[in-house]
Amino acid sequence: MKINTSIVIYKHNFEDLKPTLHSLESSDLVGKIILIDNDQSEWAIKYNHPKVIYMKSGGNFGFGYGHNIAIQKFASESDFFLICNPDINFDVSQFERLIQFAETRTEGLFLPKIVYENGENQYGARLLPSPLNLFTRRFSAILAHKLDQKYLLKALPLDKPSFVPYLSGCFMLFRSECLIDLKGFDERFFMYMEDIDISRRCAEKYGNVYYPLAHIVHQHEQASYKSKQLLQAHLKSAIQYFNKWGWFYDKNREQLNSKCLNQF
Repeated sequence: MKINTSIVIYKHNFEDLKPTLHSLESSDLVGKIILIDNDQSEWAIKYNHPKVIYMKSGGNFGFGYGHNIAIQKFASESDFFLICNPDINFDVSQFERLIQFAETRTEGLFLPKIVYENGENQYGARLLPSPLNLFTRRFSAILAHKLDQKYLLKALPLDKPSFVPYLSGCFMLFRSECLIDLKGFDERFFMYMEDIDISRRCAEKYGNVYYPLAHIVHQHEQASYKSKQLLQAHLKSAIQYFNKWGWFYDKNREQLNSKCLNQF
């Protein structure tokens, strides 16, 4: 069993990545850790560990663009390929529990329970969003609170695996052959929404599994809520996403969401 993983960095310092690198380096199941640098990180160039491979991308052309560089070069060498954010940490036993489960299945994408440092659930397993879901979450907290009960699958059982059409991009464990067949991320999305896009493509073709019996910690900051520039990027990606899949009529969205909801 071999797992390769990629992390896209952009102006991250070593302290930002230290917990993530330590977690990945500590697992015997992890073969290569590919750092894709969308900037020019001096510490990353010099970082020395037998598992870590540094690759400078052609520039800051987005999250999916960076990961695709690693996918194209290293996914074929591994059984599973992990898309990992630079703000993740986990206990090795939790990670290996996820891998052991994934080995018993045939689906293409797996996600453990994502939690904050205090153990609070981040609800990384979600339905495919409608425009109403996304725009009310950003601009109408009261309405979003009502819609989120369903959209964030807050009633989803946490004692067993489930099919879920949208699995968070912070820690996506793909079966390598499926990820290669999907041709990685759609690079038209600079950042945001690319995880929803690839997740639904995988859900339809190979199946996704949310596995809440293992968990990892994500230092999630919701940066687009604090930065005007990132908010603009988020809105642009949302428009691109709905232009691609449909704003009000999206038959595939309804089918995948119903498949998930009908489980419980």
